Amino acid sequence: MKSPTTLIASITKHKALVLFLILLAGVRLFFFLRPEDHGKTLDRKYFDRIPVSVVPAAKAAISDSFSTVGTVQAFREADIFSESEGIVRSLSAEPGEHKKSGEVLFSVDNELQTAMLRKADAHYRQANRDFERYKSLHAEGAVSLSSFENIQLQREEALADFIAASRKYGNTRIKAPFAGVVTSRFVEQGELVHEGTKVAHILDLSKVKIIISVPERQILKFREGVSLAVTSDLFPEQQFSGKVIAVSDKAGRDHSYRVEVLMDNPSGNRFRSGMFARVIYSAEGTHDALLVPRTALLTGIRNPEVFVVRNGRASRQHLVTGQEYRQQIEVTDGLVAGDDVVVSGQDELQDGVEVSVVNRNKGASVK
Repeated sequence: MKSPTTLIASITKHKALVLFLILLAGVRLFFFLRPEDHGKTLDRKYFDRIPVSVVPAAKAAISDSFSTVGTVQAFREADIFSESEGIVRSLSAEPGEHKKSGEVLFSVDNELQTAMLRKADAHYRQANRDFERYKSLHAEGAVSLSSFENIQLQREEALADFIAASRKYGNTRIKAPFAGVVTSRFVEQGELVHEGTKVAHILDLSKVKIIISVPERQILKFREGVSLAVTSDLFPEQQFSGKVIAVSDKAGRDHSYRVEVLMDNPSGNRFRSGMFARVIYSAEGTHDALLVPRTALLTGIRNPEVFVVRNGRASRQHLVTGQEYRQQIEVTDGLVAGDDVVVSGQDELQDGVEVSVVNRNKGASVK
């Protein structure tokens, strides 16, 4: 039997181990008796009512006029290519310069073409003299018909050679295909060019075309010859006049049609290629339209969706839209007048979640 002194020493030696075992048993007992939390599977926010602001979809009288923004393009533009091979001897095509139709822009070395033209011209003049002489002899019966026809063929061949040589000589002078402004030059004096080398770019801004996209519901208004008003933010005090010259027969993916509007460019070429311009179709009369604020849209105008509050819950609703009037969107299907459309707080919403309306605004009107 151990003495009291020995027993106390043994307990002191294993004290740390005993304390650890007691602590481990306590932790296991705590987790065993702790009730499981099966109910907390969703975030708390899905059970709380989310505050939102709404605007009722409202009908308003809107004008039958239509306006849209388009892109200005030059009436005509073209890349200019060399049709001859040689060294550029002279040039007169600085970017920004206005050129008349047929004015020479570049001159390519033409020594070889000049020699070929002279040779072709000499052959043609000789063939023409032979033809006139044989024609007289054939009329007198001095030469046979076959001999006269052979001379006639030689004359036609000489004429063809002369025309070809004249064309090659003319190609050494690169000319402006129409009156316009040189926008770019791609070669320098002394540079070797080949047939098909692009040497310059020119565009005609005496008139401009405004390219617009017109939705399906409005396309019947845009017939060829219809006059339209044109405005620009660059010239806020002025209004210009254009005319429809082309309407596409095929719509794009967004059910809109390409329309070209032709307009005389004011003196000084105020409108330049690439600018924006607003085209306005003016009409008398109004019609009722169901409108909602553009801020209510969840995505974009190509796939319009909004949240509507019904019976205290948010309902995601797809729309069919018409025209845009200032900050309002016309709705042709998906809503009825009086539907509460969420305009603030929709970023936190999901379909079917409970909401609390904290602000109800009036529907906007458009004249």
